[in-house]
Amino acid sequence: MLKERRREQVFHSAKEVFAKKGFHKASISDIIQGAGIARGTFYLYFKNKRHIFTCLLEFLLQELDRRIESITLGEGNPPPLEQLRANLTRVITFSLEEPRLIQILFHHAVGWDKELDRTLHHFYERVTDRIEWALKLGIEMGLVRPCEIRIVAYGVLGGMKEVMGQLASKRISALDIKAVVDGLLEFGLRGVLVEPFEACPEPVERG
Repeated sequence: MLKERRREQVFHSAKEVFAKKGFHKASISDIIQGAGIARGTFYLYFKNKRHIFTCLLEFLLQELDRRIESITLGEGNPPPLEQLRANLTRVITFSLEEPRLIQILFHHAVGWDKELDRTLHHFYERVTDRIEWALKLGIEMGLVRPCEIRIVAYGVLGGMKEVMGQLASKRISALDIKAVVDGLLEFGLRGVLVEPFEACPEPVERG
């Protein structure tokens, strides 16, 4: 139990240090100072700075992946929109609970390690696959108009990432979770729902 608490101490300190300084400027000295431990204690749990940084990101990706469930149809399952809302609620809640990890993911994780870049790429592709599946399902049900599904899926993912990053960095005020989820759904769904659409008029030539 003590060993787990001590490791959690180091983990928490590393989150704070990496979120503030990034990977390259952070040092093991910063981490052990924040955790209030000796240098030798750090090496009981982690091989080096790269190891603990990778562990943080792997933990983050696992936690996000665990909160994003596939949309399923059939008797006994909630309506697809409710399942989508539940996914968003879990992800936004986690983002507000772990803002340091979200900052690390969006501001310090990309480009410093090829293997980690591949891990991040595969994670985002899995999330995009799930969004794409939900869009296809919506088209089959007559709720979503035909569109370039993969491109739209990337757009939805990009919107989610930006909102999560802004909330984590506190560049926008933390609304209640329902308001954030409602905003994301309104933006995403009104862009793809079957509705009367009036094309933009042709620009008037001047001169």
